[in-house]
Amino acid sequence: MVDFNIFKIQYDWYEGEHREILIGKAVEAQQFEKDLREAKKFAERLRGKEIDKGESLGKGYRVECLPAFYEQILWYLVEKLGYKYCYYDADIHYDIDDDIGKKIKVTKFEKKVEQREIS
Repeated sequence: MVDFNIFKIQYDWYEGEHREILIGKAVEAQQFEKDLREAKKFAERLRGKEIDKGESLGKGYRVECLPAFYEQILWYLVEKLGYKYCYYDADIHYDIDDDIGKKIKVTKFEKKVEQREIS
């Protein structure tokens, strides 16, 4: 059985636009790369086409730019190939420890941002 693996997909576009997302599935990296190539070919076939109802971006949407290709690749991986969106909160972690009495202790650590005006 293959472990559930998480992969990051991202793009950088002009004027500093950046998007990234994590998707996962119980596949090895080689299979993911094969699936990603398949999704890329799917998105390339949509170049310049208006999408009819039922596609991820909606009726009348024209696929011509990087963000649209990115969305179509994600749509294909999730809807057609069964990948799942994954979310990670780097501001929270859980620490597991044992104390002197050999009781197991679980502690949640959460980074907080405090905002206040300095006069």
